[in-house]
Amino acid sequence: MHDLLPSFGHLNPRVAVLLLMALLLGAALPLALGWMKILPPEREPFAPPDKPQSSPLNDHDRFAIFLLVNVTLSLLVAIPGVVDSLHLDWLAQFLPGSWAEHIEMGLVIWLVFIPALAAAYAAIRPNPLRAHLIAGGILVLALWLLSPTLLASLATQP
Repeated sequence: MHDLLPSFGHLNPRVAVLLLMALLLGAALPLALGWMKILPPEREPFAPPDKPQSSPLNDHDRFAIFLLVNVTLSLLVAIPGVVDSLHLDWLAQFLPGSWAEHIEMGLVIWLVFIPALAAAYAAIRPNPLRAHLIAGGILVLALWLLSPTLLASLATQP
């Protein structure tokens, strides 16, 4: 990713940590609330046992759930140090060298693109996950774009 640090100047490392943590927690909160909205509601304690439970999402919202899964994966990959700790280098031995590079580039493009797609889809099409996809998508995209700058300011001394 491109480092925006030269254009903004040096950030104080404490401010960079604060901004990075605010982005991480801010992006995780709407996604966690979206996952909670997918779960079926609990039965009322005094409801009759033969009363059917209503599903919170209908069949038309499967694309919104697909977007929520992908934005959550994008958030997990955007957390600094997570991808390096997975040790996925052994997968490259099964693919030719150029394929591995192209697959890696395609996955990064997809994971950066999907939060913007989710936010745009939720802004245009009403669904039960609308607010969660908009907020989560915008904050995950901001995390992808700003984390190289924030991490670079942590690595440099003023």
